[in-house]
Order: sequence, then structure tokens, then C-alpha cells
Amino acid sequence: MIIGKIKSKTIRDLINVLLGNAVSQGIGFTTLVIISRELGAHEYGIFSLLLAIFTFFIQLSDFGISTSYVKYTSTRLSIQKEILTTIIFSKIVLSFFLMTILFFTAKEISIFFFDTENFKDSILVIAFAIVLHSIFAVILGHYQAIQNFKIYSTLKIFHNFIKLCSVVFITMLFTEDEYLMGYIIVYSFAVSVLTLPFLFKNRKNFKRIDFRHFIEIYRLGFWIFLSSLAVMVIMRLDIMMLQKMSTSEQVGYYSVAMNVAMILPLITTSLVNTLLPKVDKYIIENNIREFINKILEKVKYVVLLLFVLEALSLFIIDFLFGTQYRESVSVLQILLLAFTFGIVVNPMSLAMLTIEKAYLLTILNWIQLPLNYIGNLFLIPLFQAEGAAISTVVLRIVGGSFIIYYLLRIYNDDYKQG
Repeated sequence: MIIGKIKSKTIRDLINVLLGNAVSQGIGFTTLVIISRELGAHEYGIFSLLLAIFTFFIQLSDFGISTSYVKYTSTRLSIQKEILTTIIFSKIVLSFFLMTILFFTAKEISIFFFDTENFKDSILVIAFAIVLHSIFAVILGHYQAIQNFKIYSTLKIFHNFIKLCSVVFITMLFTEDEYLMGYIIVYSFAVSVLTLPFLFKNRKNFKRIDFRHFIEIYRLGFWIFLSSLAVMVIMRLDIMMLQKMSTSEQVGYYSVAMNVAMILPLITTSLVNTLLPKVDKYIIENNIREFINKILEKVKYVVLLLFVLEALSLFIIDFLFGTQYRESVSVLQILLLAFTFGIVVNPMSLAMLTIEKAYLLTILNWIQLPLNYIGNLFLIPLFQAEGAAISTVVLRIVGGSFIIYYLLRIYNDDYKQG
């Protein structure tokens, strides 16, 4: 009876997160469709790279605590506000440090990637917004930790809705040469509508700061941080190397394909966000092999989804982005393979955290980083955007295969003997 209730609550939470992510990413995807159509392949490639730089610094400011915060807070709900304000304070300090670095290197970054300092102002805009996005990540993690998935999903939806409305406003009222900067400003500061009211509402709680929480959460998140650092470099290395070794148009084609392929990580993210607070308990009550088998049972549905999306690739690109992005079709078909594999593997990686083997994920990610660089180095000159996509597929398959092998063979044998 109790297990039945737990399962039903898990399903309800999964549905809430899945629907929330679907609506949120649907709105976000619509926003990117508008931007890509208005900018064209060349400027959209520039926009995508600027966004990649922005995302890199935001994730750097996270320092791996998004996952460790959820696990730590979910078992200490009686002092959740104290933990929340402590981590927000620490994130503000770290974000200001990163903002300062980006502020003083904006010119050099612009010259390095674009061979001109014309995008220095865009990078400065990005620098000032890092703090807001870093705090917003903590807020989302907080509602995930207390398993209030309705508010968690609502915040993500509202954030993307604000961006969509702002982009439509800019498209209607600004001139074409103002679009790029306008869109960067929207992606940088739309989150302030949610972050600032939250900080104001919880201002009194900032008297309750205990740095013991800070030390423990950052200690738990250290390996996750090192792993996420490698992952976020890998995820943006394709765009950065395409810009340096090819053209902004190729970056635009690749980015459009990536945006469509991110339909599949929507499922992965929903599973991970829902399962993260529950995995420890499930594995204790059952075992790792049963946890893995539950995921593998759904592979047939994932494969069916892959075939459908592959068949519809040309129609999707033409319908959403126009014929100017037809070179994105083959790139999309390659990336779909990588992200399909991720739907199966990423939820499994949660078990690595439960058995305290996060350091193995870190080692794996840092091995993948130079492999991705080498792959791009050889494949981009030969196949342009398609080469970057092929490198991504190979990397996902190699990494995912190791995780599955370790969990099902090596660790499971030790687990039985123990």
C-alpha cells in the first residue's frame, strides 16, 4: 500500500515535471525559432556562440551544487530556509567574481572568437546578468529539493514566457540591426522578473546563514562540479570550434539542429529532476540492477520516437525555420542518435551518485573532453557542422556504454558479494 502510494506520487511528479518542461521548452523553442528566422544563419550563429559563452559562465558559477543542494536539502527540510539563504549568499559572491573576470576580458573574448571587438558590449551585458541566473538556479533547485514540482515547473514556464514576449516586442518595434543586442539583453535579464521578487520576499531569512551548510554542500558537489565543468565545455566546444574553424553560418546550422534535437533531452531532464530526490530510497529498497532494468524496459519506446523524428527531420526544419536552414537537416539526423542514447543513460547516472561513484563520472567526462576536441579537429574540416555532430554521437555512445557496463557488471557483482 505504501509502495503503491510512493509510486503514484512519483508518477504524478514525473507528469508535472514532464508537462512543465514540455511547455517551458516549447515556449523557449518558439522563441528561438523567431530569433533564428529574424537573424538568418550568419547572425544566429553569432547569437548562439554568445549564448554559449553566457551559459558556460552561469554553469561555472553553479560550482556543482545544483545536484548536491537537492540531495542535501531533501533530507533536512526543517532547516530548508537556512540552507537556501546560505547557498544564495555563496552563489552571489562566486558570481560577482566570475562577472568581474568576464567584464575585464570582454574585448579579448570578442576578438578571439569573432576576430573583432564589435561584440564586446554584448559580452558585457552577459557579465552583468550572471548573478541573476545563478540565483535563479538555486531557487529552482530549492523547489526540486522540497519536491514542489508545480512551482518548479511554473517558474521555468514563466521565465521562458517572459523571454518570448520580450523577443516578440523587440522584433515588432526594433530595427534589424538592433535585433542581436536586443535578444541578448532579453536572454540576460528576463529572469530578473522572477529572481528579484523572490529575494525581496525572503530578505529577512538572510540573517540565518550557516556556513556549515555551505562547506558540506560544496564538498558534496566537488566531483559533480568537476564533471559538469567538463560536460559544459564539451557541450559548447562544438560551437566554439565551428566558429574558429569554419563560419558563423555553420554555427547557425548546427545550433538550429541542436535546438530541435533538444526535444529528446526534455524527456531526460524530466526523468532526472523527478528521480533525483527518490533514487537513494528506491535502490535501498530494491537494488541497482532492478533500477537499471526499469529504465531499459522503456528503450523500445525511445527507439520508436527516434525513427519518427528521423523521418520528419526535413519537414520539421522547413516548416519551423525555412529552407534557408536546410543544411541543418543532416546535422539534426546525426544529433538525434546522440540524444536518444542520452534518454537511456542519463537517468542511470543517478545511481552512480547514490553509490558514491561520482568521481568515476568526473574521470569519464575529462577523458571525453580531449576526445571531443580531437574528433572536432579532424571532422569539422572534412564535414563542417556534420563533423561536429558525428563527434558528439561517438562521445555519447562511448561514455554511456561505460556507465551501463559498470553498473550492470562490475559494481553489481561487488554489491552482491558485499
